[in-house]
Amino acid sequence: GEISDIIGMKFDNLLLELNRIYGMCERIRGSPIPVLYTSHASRLLMFYLFFLPIALDAQKVPALLNVIATSFTGFVMLGLDEISHQIEQPFRIIPMHQVACGVARDVADAFVCQPPKLPGFDYEPEEIEYPP
Repeated sequence: GEISDIIGMKFDNLLLELNRIYGMCERIRGSPIPVLYTSHASRLLMFYLFFLPIALDAQKVPALLNVIATSFTGFVMLGLDEISHQIEQPFRIIPMHQVACGVARDVADAFVCQPPKLPGFDYEPEEIEYPP
């Protein structure tokens, strides 16, 4: 059947919003994070972790506790540093092709048609009986 004017306008608005969001994602993807920023933060973290045991020793912390506290702090801080590197460029770790294929399948299902064949994505449609 035909799509009413109201539904057509809503669909058009949703497509415009999707295009706007896609443009924002492209800008994020195309905006490189300066290498100096990440290297400076990593150097500062190493500096802190190097001097932490010396500072704890100056406070008369027992040697075993000093090693445990420094190791735990290093594990947590280096883990957060690694997470921050991955968050800076999210499109390197997010499987965007699979997400796009899933979106295409869902949109095709919404329009009750077969999705286009996409390279690298095997999709076997379910047999659906449509009303006449």
